Amino acid sequence: MIKAVKAQQVDYVELETAFTAICPVDNTIDNYIIKVRYRPRCDNDGCAYIELGSFRDYLDGFKGRVIYHEDVANEIINEIMKSIRPVELSITLISNYRGIKYVLERKINM
Repeated sequence: MIKAVKAQQVDYVELETAFTAICPVDNTIDNYIIKVRYRPRCDNDGCAYIELGSFRDYLDGFKGRVIYHEDVANEIINEIMKSIRPVELSITLISNYRGIKYVLERKINM
């Protein structure tokens, strides 16, 4: 679960980090770089942001999981939407599979 924190407004937030999962085709380790960019949703109490420690813990939960790249991207974007409901959100998921750079992108605008 990704937690939210409230703080004063900024225009955009960008996060980038690495994590791993298991390839369902050949059971090898998939190494990922994820880039998250979002515009926070704001109200009178402030703006909702991803709490970084919970984001790290969430991504660490993929370690040892057997899952396709596309399903990883969709699970992450759905969890972020559920936790902070940003105005705009895009994620880029980058993997290197047998020397092939594989890049997935999802975008949502509310």
